[in-house]
Formats: sequence, structure tokens, C-alpha cells
Amino acid sequence: MKNRLRLLQLLLCGITIIGFSGCDPPNAKKQPYETLTFNVDETQLEPVVTDTVLKIAIAAPKNWKPIDDSMLAQVVNKLESQLTLQDLQVVPRWIFLNEGSRAMCVVSELNGGETAPDDTLLETLTTAYRNQFPNATVQQAVFMKDAFRVHQLMVIATDFVRIKLICDAPETLIFEVDYHVPRDVYQTELRAIESSIGSIKPNP
Repeated sequence: MKNRLRLLQLLLCGITIIGFSGCDPPNAKKQPYETLTFNVDETQLEPVVTDTVLKIAIAAPKNWKPIDDSMLAQVVNKLESQLTLQDLQVVPRWIFLNEGSRAMCVVSELNGGETAPDDTLLETLTTAYRNQFPNATVQQAVFMKDAFRVHQLMVIATDFVRIKLICDAPETLIFEVDYHVPRDVYQTELRAIESSIGSIKPNP
């Protein structure tokens, strides 16, 4: 239990860096983005879960199990007690944990932003992550995945890899999916993570 809590606390440090101020103005014209297709291997996935609040469906990588409600409540309470920028809150809806590999996926609602984040979000987050992890490689991208526009930030550090996806679509709330994987198991988990990203669908 202590190891699980410690891992959750480490991930929360990365999640709370989300505070930003850039948002699309109302009726802003969206730029065209490249559409990416993710190959989904269902043998690498847990059963699909649906979130009626976010209006999405997602399958976690194989053997990444949802944590119990009491631990999820602890995480939510911890985040609520921390300050966020521009009144933007990150509210975890699901946390999936592989207790063997210590890999984790967090699906969160981004609460407090009435409009979708604009492309300056990546610059803000990239700078923040480079300051937090000066020896890590930080990569960014924006692309379309089905109906979703996805702002992706990838942090490759000595001991972990983090993939942050901030997604918006007309049918859904703005939400975030964070994959945090120890570096020594990243290659082993990579196919399952790709399949999990590919499983994300609107579920109106």
C-alpha cells in the first residue's frame, strides 16, 4: 500500500504542472492537423470502460487495473488542496495501475476551462517540464485522433517515460490521459500503450 501511495504521489507532481492560461477564443478557427492512426491489439488491453461524465470510452493496457474508490478519493482530495493556475483543476476520473511494473495511467477531467486549450499550451507545458526535469528529453506534438484534437507532451527521463495527452472533441469534455511508465519497462509496455491510446473513443 505504501508503495502504491508513493507512486501516486510522484505522478501527481507531474499532473499538477498542468496549470496554463492559453485557450482558444470563442469561434476560433481550428488549424488542420495531421490525423494519426493507432494500431489496436485487443490482446494487449483490459476491458473497455466508459465514462458518462467525460463521454468517452477507453481501455487500459493489459494488467493495468483500476485502483479502488478510497484511494482514488485520496488522490482527488490531494489535488483539490493544491493551487492551480487560472482556476483550472485536474480531476482524476480513473487511475489504472500495474502493480508489477509500477506503470500507471490517469484519466482526468480538466475542469474550469470553458474553451479548448490552444497550441500555446504545449509551449507552456514544455517549458514547465524542462524546468522540472532538466536532464530529460521533452517532445511535443498536436494531431487528430478520430474526433479528438490531441495535444501530446512526451517526457523521456533517465528513470521514467511520461506521455500526456490533452484531448478535446465536440462531443466530449476536455480531458487528459497521462501514461507514466518506468523506463526499464517502457519498451515492454509500448505496444499496450499504443493500443490503449487507440482505444480512446467518444461515447456520447
